[in-house]
Amino acid sequence: MAIILYDAIPSSNSDRVKIALHEKGLAYERVTLDLAKKEQKRPEFLKLNPYGKVPVINDNGQILFESCIINEYLDEQYPNPPLMPKDPYLRGRGRVLVDYALNYLHEPYWALRGEMLKKESERNIAIMEEKRHILRNLLQYLEEALGDKSYFLGEISLTDIDVLPRFLRMESYGALPTPSLPRIGAWLKRIKERPSVKAIL
Repeated sequence: MAIILYDAIPSSNSDRVKIALHEKGLAYERVTLDLAKKEQKRPEFLKLNPYGKVPVINDNGQILFESCIINEYLDEQYPNPPLMPKDPYLRGRGRVLVDYALNYLHEPYWALRGEMLKKESERNIAIMEEKRHILRNLLQYLEEALGDKSYFLGEISLTDIDVLPRFLRMESYGALPTPSLPRIGAWLKRIKERPSVKAIL
């Protein structure tokens, strides 16, 4: 039995899992939900994920949800090729960077997203510029963390995969690329060339 992935389009959380599945070369079947029709809130889906969110995976009857947790499971269950370094400090460091990118940046990111979802004529330009400015300042920490490496932990890892969908959204919202974050700009260009990422773009 193949892995079944319950996803949606668009869904940056689902994209995160798809990239990991592609990097691992794992076959999977997709069950795509229509979030606008609230299919993720139906009783049969809530049995799989009480949060009523995608993605969810079913791996031979083993159900998991929350995209970053799913990716950790995939890396442990299907260890080749590995997507986390052996070094315990680097693994911890990778998780810290993901936490920073997804949680610490959440408020300005969510506010910017809220404006971008409005009709263009109804968007508040001042709020958008302010939130982009805040995001770029907060991203300096990740710019420095990247340093001269190709990827956040040296080689491609779950850290890159887990933060990427958020960065792709920030790019579409006009916060990236920016001259003050050249390393992140180069990383974004580099990772978008990977077949696993091209598959979701």
